[in-house]
Amino acid sequence: MTASASPAGVARRTTTGVAGLVLLVAVATGLLGQGAYYAPVQRLIGLLVAAATVLALAAWPPTRDDSRLLLVPVLALAAWAVLDAVLLGVSAAGAVGPAMLLLGVVAVLLVCRRLTTEDREALLIGVTVIGLLVALTGWLGVAGRVSAWAWEGDGIWRASSTLSYPNATAAVLVPLALLVLARLIQAPYSVPLVLAATALLVGLGATMSRAGALGLAAGLIVLAGLRGVGRTARAAVAPAAGALLALSCLVPSMAAASPPRPALALVGLLAGLALASIAARLARWPVVAVLLGAVLLGGFGAMVIGAKGSDDAVGTVAQARINLASPDRSAALRAALGVTADHPLTGAGPGQADLQRKGPDGATRVFSYAHNEYVQTAAEFGLVGVILLALLLAAFARLLWSARTTSPVPAAWSGAVAATAAFAVHSGFDFVWHLPAVVLTVVLLTGAVLPASTDADAPPIAHLSRRELDENQATN
Repeated sequence: MTASASPAGVARRTTTGVAGLVLLVAVATGLLGQGAYYAPVQRLIGLLVAAATVLALAAWPPTRDDSRLLLVPVLALAAWAVLDAVLLGVSAAGAVGPAMLLLGVVAVLLVCRRLTTEDREALLIGVTVIGLLVALTGWLGVAGRVSAWAWEGDGIWRASSTLSYPNATAAVLVPLALLVLARLIQAPYSVPLVLAATALLVGLGATMSRAGALGLAAGLIVLAGLRGVGRTARAAVAPAAGALLALSCLVPSMAAASPPRPALALVGLLAGLALASIAARLARWPVVAVLLGAVLLGGFGAMVIGAKGSDDAVGTVAQARINLASPDRSAALRAALGVTADHPLTGAGPGQADLQRKGPDGATRVFSYAHNEYVQTAAEFGLVGVILLALLLAAFARLLWSARTTSPVPAAWSGAVAATAAFAVHSGFDFVWHLPAVVLTVVLLTGAVLPASTDADAPPIAHLSRRELDENQATN
């Protein structure tokens, strides 16, 4: 009997599997609970992550190799957050949230490294299903004007889903779409993967998030660099065409000045999914012809069915979202840079950045966030905080890159790298780090592809009991 097949070994694997399930529940709770932006949900997912960590460490005690899991840069940045508040004589309460999130990142990685390959696969499937639920609710929010799942502004309705904020929804859907596309490269004729990628892209498109689009573009470039341009394009073309067809029928429901057209949106969604699944089975050149023809026909059909209202909707959406203008974001960014200039070394302190800016009309505008997490860090924690953050991100990238040949789920590794790159780009345009569930989702993707410190199917020999050692010797 081997260690992994012994009763104690089976118990360990069962316990770590439960830990992975608890971790998945924590992420689901956060994503379905407004991204864990508010304290009650933060506390709940904090308890769930802590429970998962305790279970995982009880089954597989810490090893020396675990120190590589960002522990030093995380502790350094968390310590600076508290010290910065003390030095500036401000409340340290603002440092608690960032410090707990940083510790949560390490906890997620610790749990994921202790999962078996089967458990990791289940974890990735589970988080993808949650992403599909986020995408579906966002689509329903726009198609049916469900205010709890959609956001109205600038004359259009945008999918906000269960996260209550369109750009945060995009920050979740982009990494998951890249993960599915990476797996689709490995299994190009998988209809479930094609359908999943298409649905995630539809949900992303419904957010009309420019930052999400930039993040997706960056992620696709990284994915193409890792897996090849041709293979990446081949995997992406069918889901992209299906999503475009579905979105062309959703656009008429986006204009706030016109009534929603849920029936048209539903027909478009079903047609887009069908198109993607059929096109994924075709050879290369027929795919191009079929996709282009179907998308053009679908878009034209949406215009005809929607008549003049659709024309107005397209113009309204294009005017609101297909541009680079964002006066409020620019003003918030300049305000944060002003705070950084006033406090270059230490920043204003955790949670103390007072972002104010006078507008052209002379009125003073007050902003909650800079819509750029890197600049927000500079404004609150100064140059010291920025340097420590850079060291943490570099360590994170190094940790992920080191798994390129040792990942237990190699098909998902390139997707995790692309997802991380996309999220890093998106973070430069939104306050997505202030929604803990979004951060933990991306970290979960990374943790799922990291190698275990020991064989995933057997505990380290140093941690075997005397009875298990005797069983191993008897077997050998």
